Amino acid sequence: MTARYLAVKALLHQEQAGFSNLVLDAELRRCRPPLPAREAAFAARLFYTVLERQNLLDWMLGRYLKKPAARLDAPVRAVLRAGLAQARFMAVPLPAAVNESVKLVRAFGKSSAAGMVNAELRRAAALEPKAEDFPDPIARLTVYYSLSAPLAALLAEQYGAEEAESMAAAFYDPQPTWVRVNTLKTTAAALTQALEGEGCAVAPGPWPDCLRVEFPASPAATRAFARGEFHVQGLPSQLAALCVGARPGQRVLDLCAAPGGKSLSLAQAMQDTGTLLSGEAVRARVPLLTQAFERCGVHCAQAFCGDAAQRDPALAAHPFDRVLCDVPCSGLGVIAKKPDIRYKDLQGLGALCALQAAILQNGAGYLKPGGRLVYSTCTVNRDENERIVRALLAERPDLCLRPPAFTLPGALDTGCGTLFLPHRTGTEGFFVAVLERSGGAENAVS
Repeated sequence: MTARYLAVKALLHQEQAGFSNLVLDAELRRCRPPLPAREAAFAARLFYTVLERQNLLDWMLGRYLKKPAARLDAPVRAVLRAGLAQARFMAVPLPAAVNESVKLVRAFGKSSAAGMVNAELRRAAALEPKAEDFPDPIARLTVYYSLSAPLAALLAEQYGAEEAESMAAAFYDPQPTWVRVNTLKTTAAALTQALEGEGCAVAPGPWPDCLRVEFPASPAATRAFARGEFHVQGLPSQLAALCVGARPGQRVLDLCAAPGGKSLSLAQAMQDTGTLLSGEAVRARVPLLTQAFERCGVHCAQAFCGDAAQRDPALAAHPFDRVLCDVPCSGLGVIAKKPDIRYKDLQGLGALCALQAAILQNGAGYLKPGGRLVYSTCTVNRDENERIVRALLAERPDLCLRPPAFTLPGALDTGCGTLFLPHRTGTEGFFVAVLERSGGAENAVS
């Protein structure tokens, strides 16, 4: 099996349903014999390039096709998209992109389309579309930046056309890999040396025990990872855990914990003392927490299965010094690494916001006087961010906002939390709000 064939197979399965990373990983696992690392990397790059540019690719193909791409046989459509993506966005020479596409369409049993694929790819690849070709702001977002119409409308409404376009352009920017040093086992200096010894390029991050790492392969393939000396965690996610301000000996609650990155950061800040309860609503994901704790040598944490949207009397009976609500969200801030989110229809947002509000209300109910509550999401949708926090503050006069312990250049103070927009901070889109309950000795964020 060639890399191109595998990528097209994955694209066909992606059209049916599923998360892009899971679809691709499944195809790579099924491939026998396994693709060499370089070929697997090419297949992944091709797969994701098509997903990132799908609407624009279809627009380019549609200039010459006799019928819309959506009405073509699925294998032919996928091959055309993949061929055009290679020629226009991956610097593959046009003859190679065309010839390989003709071979592919035959391999998928569509030999009758070979001539059409040859001709249409050559014509479409000659186009050089620009954002200015789409004067209507919504059309520009949906076609040139390949966002669904509902998502384009939401971004334009909440941020204005100019800011929405800047954000959409930033969704194409690759994100570096950030890791959090496991201070229970090592130091930043020692981990840097260990990773460099394994062929990684390492640079310090914007706050202590944070590193930017370029891995030659998967981070999980390193010996340092097997020893539990770090976990991979994006900058905004690290910031949310830092804002909790967990301290040794405290009672800390992470309500939506899987796969466990924030809980690991909390346990390390607690120096593996006190009590950390890490909850997860999906029972099948609870073992991910336990495995992460075991790998990183964490003993103060206990994973449990629980629906954070339902009040738990047992949790309320023994209030916590710190509560983290990193709630399920639409994920509109992480489009750069999950391109299938580009095409969301946004149905069910009302129910999602209700779920988030319930989790935050419960989190506040588990908090001691003087305790700290952090609410965070990986979305840029204001309905899921500041509006959720504003509603809680209106109901709970004993809660007040505090500034985050750390921030990044370009972050926005929304009046109900801090917002990180990809084009302003160079990170994933993220929101964090730090709340404190009155009545205790702790009244300042540290």
